[in-house]
Amino acid sequence: MTAPEPEEVWEAWRDGLQSPLATFEAFRTALRGNLLEAEYRCFGADWKARNGVSQVGYREFRDALLDEEPLLRWVLSRAEARLDPASGPSEAVVWATWSDLRVGFRMRREAYMEVRSDGRRVVSEPLDTISQQLSLDPQQGLLFGWVPVTADLDPTEVEALTLASEWRIDDIVVTRLP
Repeated sequence: MTAPEPEEVWEAWRDGLQSPLATFEAFRTALRGNLLEAEYRCFGADWKARNGVSQVGYREFRDALLDEEPLLRWVLSRAEARLDPASGPSEAVVWATWSDLRVGFRMRREAYMEVRSDGRRVVSEPLDTISQQLSLDPQQGLLFGWVPVTADLDPTEVEALTLASEWRIDDIVVTRLP
């Protein structure tokens, strides 16, 4: 299996993690290219907490998964992906099937905040909901957003503030078809 070309990586990440299928495509492409940071970004905060996996420990988790299912990377690179019809507005399942291997990606919509300052990400945290971080002042026609940060962040140096939601992987289930 060959690594994806830069254009293929760009295309897979163009839509980011804005739908369950887009998240699957981003993860599949990152896995083919051994882009561990991008792979890790596809997983949700709940999955990371449940499995005790940090960005540093992700390689160990990934190696164990690929040892358990050595053809997984190859299968995912060729699999046909489809969205389960029972999927809803905040939870979904993407099925990837190739030959007798079927992989289910349980996805959840996850809200998060991010603050960038001095050319780097200084805050990146999951949120319960975006609506808790927003306030509308209809008289002024303004929408306000706020995020909790440490006292050492200088607001004059903030380059970007992002409040968004993305689809993230909450679980992966590998099964063999009869």
